Amino acid sequence: MKGFLYFLIIVFLSSCNNFSIEQSNKYSEIELTELKQSMQTNLGTKKINSEFGFTINKTNEWKQVGDKLITNFQNMYNLHINYEPEDSDYPYKGWFFGWVKDQCNPGYEGCDAIYAAKSKSLTGPWLIYSGDKNDGSPKWTTHESIEKWVPVIAGGPTNYDNWHNGDPSVVKYKDIYYMAYSATGFNKDGIPYGQPNDSDSDISVVMGAISNDGLNWTKSDKPILIYKPQWGQPPMKKDGYMHEFGSYHRPSLMVEDDKFKLWIDAYEKNSFNMLYAENNSNFMASDNWKILRGMGNSALINFPNPDIIKIEDLYLAFGDPVHAEAPEEGWGKRKITWAVSLNGLDWKSVGYMDTDAGWQGIFVPEALVAKDGDKYVINLTYGTMIKDHFHQDSIRMKRWILGQDELKELKKYAYIK
Repeated sequence: MKGFLYFLIIVFLSSCNNFSIEQSNKYSEIELTELKQSMQTNLGTKKINSEFGFTINKTNEWKQVGDKLITNFQNMYNLHINYEPEDSDYPYKGWFFGWVKDQCNPGYEGCDAIYAAKSKSLTGPWLIYSGDKNDGSPKWTTHESIEKWVPVIAGGPTNYDNWHNGDPSVVKYKDIYYMAYSATGFNKDGIPYGQPNDSDSDISVVMGAISNDGLNWTKSDKPILIYKPQWGQPPMKKDGYMHEFGSYHRPSLMVEDDKFKLWIDAYEKNSFNMLYAENNSNFMASDNWKILRGMGNSALINFPNPDIIKIEDLYLAFGDPVHAEAPEEGWGKRKITWAVSLNGLDWKSVGYMDTDAGWQGIFVPEALVAKDGDKYVINLTYGTMIKDHFHQDSIRMKRWILGQDELKELKKYAYIK
């Protein structure tokens, strides 16, 4: 799976994530004054900085929710969940991707494909879209019937998306579903990576799609985000896979103030860094997307597979970067890590969690937040990687209860320059 080659080629580097934080323009003068006053003493600043950071282990703040939400497949992950309370029968909608029964999903175009799911509760059972009945209504089955699953997005006809289609991030906005997702194609020469006469490896981009029901999707004609110099460009090393720059991938989509906001990861020589783009009008039009934090000015260094949520005026990003300081080897150095920001552009790392017992790593976090009284419940899904292989054999969930006191501390921490 070409999409998963990201995991295979990441250089194991640690991150230095203490960036200067600009104040959020959404804070009132009173709130900003309170933040400033709380930071007046060096003692207060040092205390907060000692509680949060890239190398701070915060595993104990999370509780496991059930066991395996979805399993029995060969290699799947990235369960993005939306909550739709207007659907009283199945309020939880999900999209995830990978290989179901066999490598590259034989019978469908391309390799990786995206699948849809629904559930009455977060803990399941999750039902997976399995085609349509004779009357046109959708069929659904559990992970006990994986051979019946049908993708909602698979490989396309262009050299942008004829191989990998995955990493779905979906929002429902004004009754329309919008999806940003990763795609990989054979690049300008049309020859797959590794085949004779391939001169430019593959190209990775971010595509868009829209749908009325979350099942039947219309893809964008071309990528909504692409690093154009990568089109037809030879890789860094002869017969290698990676290009020196680009490989836009793994989007996280949000709509805020009638504006589409998109965080992605991109490769910059030796690291996957988080970038940021916005669109004020036509989601499917590439010309309408403006990158505000691009390569050379990344929003966050060493932060692959980002997923972003917002709680009050605080943005939270979840990713799975390399922790060079970790004692584990190989995949074990990748840790689910989270960061905070007051503006979505400048970030500070908060901490990381350890891998679940029995697996060599946990990857590709996806967060869903809900309010519970004055507290916030963050439910985080992720894939579990089996030992001695790169396949992820199940999707699990952890939960973090974020109270007002800790939320205030995180806002202070994000504000510290």
